[in-house]
Amino acid sequence: MSRQVFSKTAKGLYLISLASILGACNQKAPEQQNTAPEPVSAAADNATAVTIESGKGSVEITDAVKPWPDDAPADVPRYPYGTIRKIIRTETPEGNSWDMAIERLPEHALLDYEAALKAKGFETTSMIVPEKEGDRGSVTGIKGAITVVLIGSGGSMSLSIIQKQ
Repeated sequence: MSRQVFSKTAKGLYLISLASILGACNQKAPEQQNTAPEPVSAAADNATAVTIESGKGSVEITDAVKPWPDDAPADVPRYPYGTIRKIIRTETPEGNSWDMAIERLPEHALLDYEAALKAKGFETTSMIVPEKEGDRGSVTGIKGAITVVLIGSGGSMSLSIIQKQ
């Protein structure tokens, strides 16, 4: 695996972790009796997406169950297994990426998606270890300017799509 793919994968996993922490911060505390007037909720309190803009690009974090990012490259096969819980979309001058946290995977989800990538013309490399809780390991698929990386274990995984400009 090239250093650039590893770096992008590490950044994607970091962003997924960050999104998980932000999602955990969004939980309500136990209700207490309060005599003070209740604050009025801002519209952003109920939002499921956060966008961060910078001079070099943007990051959008969606904390909701989604079927698949609408703007993901059409060459990448849709991931039909499990439930997508978070999507982090990054847009930079170098390209775009979509990082997803997926849960509730069937036993052979990594192997099955590797076959789907191959069917779409991706060159794949993988390291998959079968276990009782489901396959564990990683799959990388490359086709032109698109790289797909899956890292999974115990019924959950991260899926990253990187599209270079």
